[in-house]
Amino acid sequence: MSQASNEVESTMKYASMASRYWATYLPSRLETIPVAERQAFFTDLGRQVAEMVDYLAQDNLRASSRPSDPPELTQRRARMAQLRAEQEALAELVYLPKETSMLARETPTTLTAA
Repeated sequence: MSQASNEVESTMKYASMASRYWATYLPSRLETIPVAERQAFFTDLGRQVAEMVDYLAQDNLRASSRPSDPPELTQRRARMAQLRAEQEALAELVYLPKETSMLARETPTTLTAA
């Protein structure tokens, strides 16, 4: 798979996650976005999340790796850096505080897209 298709796939995964979260926990905020503009809004938000994840994952990996590390350790650290980066980026850009009327609903605990 090419880097471009990976970027598109990541963007769409995060866009879908954001759209579902906002529809569930931020319906009033979602209503402020015209229906005709929602796809573009969430695609752009997904792109921002993907870019932030890439940046944070590289930064996290640089901070935790040493040139002498065996490849399998570097791979494990890269995966952990990716997961931490996703968690940070989603918390900052997507999983915004729930609207008061939605506080009783359970917040997503996984990073997988449906």
